[in-house]
Amino acid sequence: MFVKTREFRITAPALLFDPALYPFDFAPREGLTKFLVVDESILELSPFVDVRFEPLAKANFWVDTRDLFALESARDVQRPRPAFIFHHSFACSTLLARCLGRIEAFFSLKEPWILRRLADHKRARGNPETGPQWRDMFCNYAGLLCRNFATGRMPVVKATNVANNLLVDVFRFLPDSPVLYLYSDLESFLASNLKKSPDTQRKIPGLAQEFLGDSDFLRRFPMMRDLSQLTFLQVCALTWLVNLYNLRESMGQHPRARASTLDVQDFLGDLPRSLGSVSRHFGHAPSAGDVQRMTDSQVLGTNAKDQSKPYGVEQRRVELNEIRTRHDAELKDAMAWIDPLTKELEILDFMRGHRLVA
Repeated sequence: MFVKTREFRITAPALLFDPALYPFDFAPREGLTKFLVVDESILELSPFVDVRFEPLAKANFWVDTRDLFALESARDVQRPRPAFIFHHSFACSTLLARCLGRIEAFFSLKEPWILRRLADHKRARGNPETGPQWRDMFCNYAGLLCRNFATGRMPVVKATNVANNLLVDVFRFLPDSPVLYLYSDLESFLASNLKKSPDTQRKIPGLAQEFLGDSDFLRRFPMMRDLSQLTFLQVCALTWLVNLYNLRESMGQHPRARASTLDVQDFLGDLPRSLGSVSRHFGHAPSAGDVQRMTDSQVLGTNAKDQSKPYGVEQRRVELNEIRTRHDAELKDAMAWIDPLTKELEILDFMRGHRLVA
């Protein structure tokens, strides 16, 4: 099979394994899959490989999805097994992915757009999606992300929080893939939301509505259906709770899943220790040199999403403390409002019971 463009031809092995060809998007009605032609170095350095990454590509092309999946099912070359990082947002997941990507054991893919598109497609069809067609779509696209990268052996796929409804599919269809769920305490999550721009804040209710539809949460707590009656911080608190609830429900359905949780405070509190634990959870025993590379100032001293700007753990702490002081009463009200439900569901006990770093 050849894919023709105006300037080059691409062979089937390249389509399946070459890291210069990045599976980016799909059009289910047309039966097409979109690839970008990229530099591996730019792919690795980019804080997001979603629509913000597309302008950095050298070219793009579409292929017939049925032909692509037929090639994938017939391949006789083993793919590297992926690991996954999920999170509820504002949890330093990009920093974690960047740290892991500093060593040869891992290649970090940060928020692949095709996973976001799979998540949207699943929600649009009512979320359950358990049939063979969905399994083929999910497994093929997840597999095609795992290329023969020159600068990292195991692909670490850091999903966007909007793709958290795919957690159960990773557990179901990729049971050998280790998963880490990164989360923060509620107060830090609320403060992080207050730190965001008005444009970002306006998106939170819509995201919360999507997360509420990903499980049976609203059937159990129908009083939470009308978000218009809630304050902004109450919506944020509910977003935090329902994300952790959905994780618990997904893990409950698949108790043998290789999943662990990591509190951001534990992650940032002892970076060498926590990064060593994450590496081992993902199947790599890091050397002292590995730990040093994962924690050097080039990573920890710059903004994870904009590496041209200085930023660090201490600055993050100061900013969140300033927000806590300025919005103390609002934060306490929102936390008190959600606390009975958090205790009823025993969410924090569950998260601590599966923590990676004790």
